[in-house]
Formats: sequence, structure tokens, C-alpha cells
Amino acid sequence: MPVPPLPALVHDPDRLAALAGLDLLGTPPEAEFEDIVHLASILCETPVALVSLVAGDRQWFKARVGFPPCETALNASVCAYTLAEPDLLTIPDLTVDPRTRDNPLVTGEPFIRFYAGVPLHAPDGHVLGSLCVIDHAPRPDGLSARQADGLRRLARQVTTVLRERRLALEMRQARDALRLSEERLSFAFEAAGSLGWWDWDIQGDRLYAGERFARMYGVDPDLAARGAPLTAFVAGIHPDDRSWVGERIQHAVATAGAFGEEYRLRDPDGGVIWVQASGRCFHDGDGRPLRFPGVAVDITARKAADAARFAGEARLKSVMETVPVGILLADAPSGRILMGNRRLAEILGHSTLYASSSNAYGEFVAYHADGRLVEAQDYPLAQIAGGRSKRAAIEVQYQRPDGERRWIAISGEAIEDEQGATVGAVVAVSDIGDRKAAEAQQDILNRELSHRLKNTLTLVQSIASQTLRNAPSLDAARDALAARLVVLGKAHDILLAGQTDSACVDRVVQEALGLHDDTGRRFRVTGPSLFVGPSAALSLGLMLHELATNALKYGALSVPNGCVTVDWTVEGTGAVAEFRLDWREQGGPPVTPPTRRGFGSRLIQRGLAGGDVALRYAVEGVRCTLSAPLAGLRVDL
Repeated sequence: MPVPPLPALVHDPDRLAALAGLDLLGTPPEAEFEDIVHLASILCETPVALVSLVAGDRQWFKARVGFPPCETALNASVCAYTLAEPDLLTIPDLTVDPRTRDNPLVTGEPFIRFYAGVPLHAPDGHVLGSLCVIDHAPRPDGLSARQADGLRRLARQVTTVLRERRLALEMRQARDALRLSEERLSFAFEAAGSLGWWDWDIQGDRLYAGERFARMYGVDPDLAARGAPLTAFVAGIHPDDRSWVGERIQHAVATAGAFGEEYRLRDPDGGVIWVQASGRCFHDGDGRPLRFPGVAVDITARKAADAARFAGEARLKSVMETVPVGILLADAPSGRILMGNRRLAEILGHSTLYASSSNAYGEFVAYHADGRLVEAQDYPLAQIAGGRSKRAAIEVQYQRPDGERRWIAISGEAIEDEQGATVGAVVAVSDIGDRKAAEAQQDILNRELSHRLKNTLTLVQSIASQTLRNAPSLDAARDALAARLVVLGKAHDILLAGQTDSACVDRVVQEALGLHDDTGRRFRVTGPSLFVGPSAALSLGLMLHELATNALKYGALSVPNGCVTVDWTVEGTGAVAEFRLDWREQGGPPVTPPTRRGFGSRLIQRGLAGGDVALRYAVEGVRCTLSAPLAGLRVDL
């Protein structure tokens, strides 16, 4: 079957023009994109995450984790199929999907098997590529709902960064222009000292300025060259800054001090110009202010770049707060923690931002599973920042400031520059207390199951051995052994149906006798609600089965009108409380003692642990009384 063609959008000229306009292809890694793919990898628990841009001749990765190549040919692109998708594209098994099963990255190294990608849009709406996660094993269930939602949120952050890419280009051009302007300014200062300058004659209130300075403040250059009142220039300052800038000027005049401030000017086109103005007031010998010269530099581009950087940090912080695990970002090689989300503080019980270097990690108190104190160098962040590892993980019992010890999993991964050097790290911290508790409970259950299984096998072995030894024939042995094992199984059913460490006496009696009650009226059973341990429940069930079997063969149950009364009581309280069960047969044939004792009789005579059995063969019917200390019946509860 032929491979379906790539979407026509791959070669759409408008889409390719939008991609080229962002000037992204072939650019070095950038922290904003790198942080997002690391977060995507952690969130979706995949070894690979990419910001993939699909060009007309290749797919190129602006950011990547876990995938060495920086680009691939189009015939190896899975991301190209997201161009035609309105939302998340998920391919649980790439070897099955007809679009990807012959993909060279599927049939050969690195043998990718799972893909999930969200389309990335340019400011004009064209799809440029995808934010995707990849695994080397199929995922029949795809991403969880939380992971899918988180991946969409991260994709929106990438789209936002792309939307601001054009602005970043303009800011870069503005910075280049500013750099050129500063170079010209420096040359002008060396040549004539007149570019962007002012000189205020305070006594005559005449401010002389060069053309550049005059135009920034909205003053006619010819007027500025002849000298204009200070108020003509102050009028060009933004209304929100005018008052406090005036106060700073007056302070410099009064103190013969320096003036250095950053403030806004009103652009004639309605915008804002940021300037950095520096000057000094000079006094005469009598302390009178004479002159106030200075220079002003347009720093609008720098302010825009700062604002963009702050906005990027705010977006990253917003993304981190949406992740359901603790996240922190740190510098390398210092190990200084730069940022952490609220979930991290909730898990640890304190902020981590005070850690200015990896040496401060020694203040964190945590313990290994064997009780050893976790050293500062054991933490994944210390290993990564110190250059000992690119990826590290550890599970520790962390001691919070409130004294609570909490099991946490810490995993970290290096953030690298374009040369592969570690420049930072991202670390995820998860509360694994519930998992550890479940593992401990499972260990207890496994050991209890092993103990119970050994006891049961020992009991079955004993029953089989005694039954075969005393049976007159193989058929009789088979029937007797089957019946006894059925009773044993029902006793276990009672344990499994309720609490595995106890059984109700009433249930044990009913199940043991139910096999022998053909009418539902042959037994009269009474007694209080009482729970006994597993060993006592199994022994009691087998004893009652033997009594009922004998009654069916020789006693009250061997005739239509015969019946049996079974009742039990607890006599006494506390440590001396005693369990007593009475078996009384009525309406049967005359009873005579047996001439020989088989295994069944010996099983009855064995009784309950630590107790007594009184078996009497009265003419009117068999009487059997079982008694035992109540505490002994509960010894294995």
C-alpha cells in the first residue's frame, strides 16, 4: 500500500513566507524554547520533545531534548502531518499507521514508536510546525487528559513566543540602530561634543541643544540652537514623569550635584521615547548655579528588550504553575536556583530560592531509604550543575520545616547551549508518599499471603495423608478428601469475602453444615456474632464437617426426621473468656459408640487450639461439646 502523501500545506508559498519572515531556521538555541521542550518531556514522561518547524525541503528543530539531529529530510517528518490538523495529533503506534510505518526514523534508528504533536501557528495564522513528544515504545492509550491539556498549553506558549518573534526582530534592529547611534555619538563627542547634548544657562534660563536632543524633546532645532527656556524642553517629558523629573533637576541645581535618570518623552507620533539623561550642575565661587550641561541617549529599544525579557519570564512562570509537579530552574555551574513554582514550595514546605549555590543544598535535610543522610552532592541538581551528569534522579525521605517526613522523587536534566555545555538545569519534584505507602502495604500483603499459603498447604497435606491412610478404598478416600477440601475452600471463601485476618463463626458454621442440609431445616443454629482467626476458622469448619458427615452416615441426619442443634456461647470476660460450642443430635436411630476411630473422629477429638472436646454417644443422639479460651481463637487476628 503506498504511503499517503504529505499535506499540500507543506509547500504552500504563503506558509513558507510566514516561516521565513520569522528568521528562525538555523538560529542558535534559545532558553525560552529549550525550557518548554524540557517541560513537555517531563510532563508527558517521554524521552524526546521537539519544537519542529516544517520548511519546504526539511524539518528543522528550534529546540529539542533527547533527539541529537537538528534537522531531518521531509520523508522522515511526522510533524508535517500536523499541518493539516486543527488540534492535537496522536499516533499511538507509528509502525501501524500507514502515514508513518515506512518512515526511516521508524524502521531505523532511533526506532520511534509513539508521537503526539500540537500545531504551532504564526501571527498570521499559518501553521509552521508542531510542539511534539516522542517515545521509543508504543502508547496504546496515548497521553492522559492532563498531559494532553498541558501539551496544548505549552504549545500556546510557543505560539506566543513566535507571535512576538517579529517584534523581537524589530527590537534587534532597534538595538543595532542604537549601537550605531552610540558609535556615532561617541565619534561626535570626540569630534565636537555636540550630539544629543544640552547646555542650560541657569541664570539666563536659556537651554542650548543640538538637533538630535531638540527633536527628541519636540523643540524646533533652530530655536534650540539659539536657546530656549527650560520649560520648552520639560513640556516634551511624558506627563506621568514630568513632576518627579523636575524635582530631580531642582535637586541637582540646589546641590551642585549629578543628574542621571531614565524617563519617558512624548513622541510626536503619539508614542513614547525612553531616554537616559546624564548631566551635572556647576556653581560659581559664591555658590550660585551657573550651567547645567549634559547628554541624552534614546534607550527605547533597550526598554522594549527588557520588557520582552520580563514578559518571557512571566510566561515561563505561568507555564510552570500549570504543571502538577514541583518545578525549579537553576543556573550552572553555580547551582543557584532561579525560579520555582508554588507546587514545589507546597511539597517541600519552604521556598528554595535562597539557595545561591550548590553548597547551600546541605541545608536541605533528607534521608535515603536505608536511613543515611542525603549529602549535598547527592541531589540531582548538584550532580548536573557540577558537570557529573546530564540527567539524574533520586528518591528520598525529605524532612520539612514542620517536622513531617515526606517521600519525594527528584529528577533533573541539563540545559545546554549550542556548544553542548551545561548552562542550567530543570528539576521536577514529585510527592510519592502514596506510592511508597502502597508499596509497603503490598509487601505486607505478600508476606501474609505467603504465610497463609504455607499453613494451608501444610493442612491440606495432613488431611490428604490421614484420609488416604484410613480410607477402606480409593473411591472412599476420593470422596472423603473431596468433601474435606470443599469445606476447607469454603472456610477460605469466608476469609476472602470479608477481612482476610478473621472470620465470623456464624458464617463458618453455616458453610460447613450447608453441604449436609438437604431440606434447609435439618440444623438449628444459634449463637452471638463472634469473629475468630483464620486457623480457628479452618479447624472449626473441618470439625463441624466431620460431625455432620458422621450424623449423615450413622446419626440423626440418616433418617428423614432427624435434626441437629448447634449453639455457641462466650462465658466469662476479658482474659478468662471461654468459647463453648454444643452439638446435639435428635430424632435419629439409637447410637452406639464406634468400634474403631478413623481420621474423622481423631479430627473431631483434636478440637480447637488450647481447648477441650467432650464427645458422648448417648442413645438419643450424639453430643459433642467444644470449648477453648477465646483469646486462643484470636491469636492470629
